[in-house]
Amino acid sequence: MRGETECLPAVEYVKGWRAARPILLLPGLFAGDWIWKPAWDCLIADGFSVAKLTEPFALLDTESTSIDSLRSVVTCVLDEYEIREVVVCGNSLGGLVALDAACHHPDRIESLVISGCPGLGNDAGLGLRSHREFSRPDAREIAETMFFDRSSVPAELIEQSCARVIERRCARNIIRYLIAIRDYDVKSCLSQIQCDVLMIWGENDPIAPVEEWENNLHRMARGRLRKLPRCGHSPMIERPAEFNAILSDFLAQTHAA
Repeated sequence: MRGETECLPAVEYVKGWRAARPILLLPGLFAGDWIWKPAWDCLIADGFSVAKLTEPFALLDTESTSIDSLRSVVTCVLDEYEIREVVVCGNSLGGLVALDAACHHPDRIESLVISGCPGLGNDAGLGLRSHREFSRPDAREIAETMFFDRSSVPAELIEQSCARVIERRCARNIIRYLIAIRDYDVKSCLSQIQCDVLMIWGENDPIAPVEEWENNLHRMARGRLRKLPRCGHSPMIERPAEFNAILSDFLAQTHAA
């Protein structure tokens, strides 16, 4: 379904039979909805209503390349589908957008599940460099470090993502979003969030090291952390069985089910 709202991106939405808050799945900077397929299938099978952005953030046509503009995308999706309260799950940049949405719209975000969120530490794996171009080698460099076990992710999906993000407009957006991430005050945001936050992190995530988030867990009123060994930046696709089991337990414990 695609709404008429100008800020609404391509969204897929499945209405479930379960009387529970809907779940919104947010992509990464240049990894699209394919990272969520195992979780999407699991949640739909369990009867949840689930929405997902089908394109990575770098491909969205927003008014500006800022965290504010991506937060507006979230609220547009909620308005379009008449969702009053939602559980937001976000990976990488999607995790940061989820945190920001919870900070600014506490009445609409029931709880969060985030993984691989950047913004703490130096985020060396994100390639926050001073150059003004984002090239195919840059995309490959990040893709090579993203997963602990590359064999767990279909190579064609990684190649497809790399090929799409080097288009001129998309590459320009990536650089601008990387700057926005660098400038975002994550610690202040964490201290303002009052909802339940579950962090499911790969222990071997070089892009957003889990240690930085573990050291700042105390800043959240209701945050918890689960670490997955031998796992990189996107545990929902690299370790889907473990990720889905943790997610299901969290949804049950927070009364989302």
